[in-house]
Amino acid sequence: KELHAAYPQNVDFKNGLAISYSKLGETHTALGNLPQALTFFEERSRLGKELHAAYPQNVAFKNGLAISYSKLGETHTALGNLPQALTFFEERSRLGKELHAAYPQNVAFKNGLAISYSKLGWFYRDKMNDVAKAKPYFQQCHDIWKELAEQYPAYQEFRDNYEWVKEQLGY
Repeated sequence: KELHAAYPQNVDFKNGLAISYSKLGETHTALGNLPQALTFFEERSRLGKELHAAYPQNVAFKNGLAISYSKLGETHTALGNLPQALTFFEERSRLGKELHAAYPQNVAFKNGLAISYSKLGWFYRDKMNDVAKAKPYFQQCHDIWKELAEQYPAYQEFRDNYEWVKEQLGY
């Protein structure tokens, strides 16, 4: 924080501070201190927006912003702020679609998009009690994780996620 304050134009210091806020948010989440976690995730997101706006060609900044939206969605869900949570999950998904469309061979972006769909499916099913809205999201992440599991059979996470989403869909 001190380095960023002393050198506000230094992109590395700003990005480092954003990452620190995210880690502090994760730590406070683990400790059960959700209001404090939310504050840190909001600061992380604010810096991420600034970085992405200033350097739109930097894909890592866009991906970091997308991930920060997911953390905000999770935290708002845990706090019971469901409309706000949905907004962040949708924003995370929108950025994930853009990243995947621009870099279709990037496995991390493809997996991130599947994760964003799974969170939307879970949210609609478990928090909004709307199975009809949940199913298309589960189907979309199913299709992506099926493809990833087939392309990278040694990668256990893809196989586990694919099996999980098949259960969600009743396959």
